[in-house]
Amino acid sequence: MKQNILKYLSVFSFYFAFDFTYQILFSIPFSQRMLEAAGIKDIFATEVQNPILILIWFLIMTFAIVKLVVEPAVEHKSVKAAYWKGMILGVVSYATLGFANGWSLAGYPLALVMEVTLEGFLFAPAAAAFTTWWILRSSK
Repeated sequence: MKQNILKYLSVFSFYFAFDFTYQILFSIPFSQRMLEAAGIKDIFATEVQNPILILIWFLIMTFAIVKLVVEPAVEHKSVKAAYWKGMILGVVSYATLGFANGWSLAGYPLALVMEVTLEGFLFAPAAAAFTTWWILRSSK
C-alpha cells in the first residue's frame, strides 16, 4: 500500500514540477506570442475553471502513467521500457490536445500544435522513467 501511494506521489510530483516549470518558463509566453500574432485573443480560461481542470488533467495523467507505464516497467525491471511507453502515452495525450486545437480553432498557429505535441515527448516519459528508476533502485 505504501509503495502504491509513493508511486502516485512520485509521478504526480515529478510530472507537475517539470510541466509547471516548462509552462512558466517557455510554453505560456510562447503560446501568448503565437496567439497574439495570429490575432487570437482571450481564449484561455483564467477563472476557477483553469486550476480545477489542470488538477484533473494531472490526476488523470498520473493514473495513466502509473497503471499503463510504471507498473509494467517495474514488473519487467526496465527504465527503458518506462521511457518509451511513457513517450507513447505522452505523445498521444498531448497530440490529441494540440491537433484538436489546430483543426477546430480558426487561425490556430501550427507552431502551437507542434509545441504542444513536443510536450508529449518530455513530461510523461520523464516522470515514468524517473519513478521506475526510483522504485527499482529502492527495492534493491
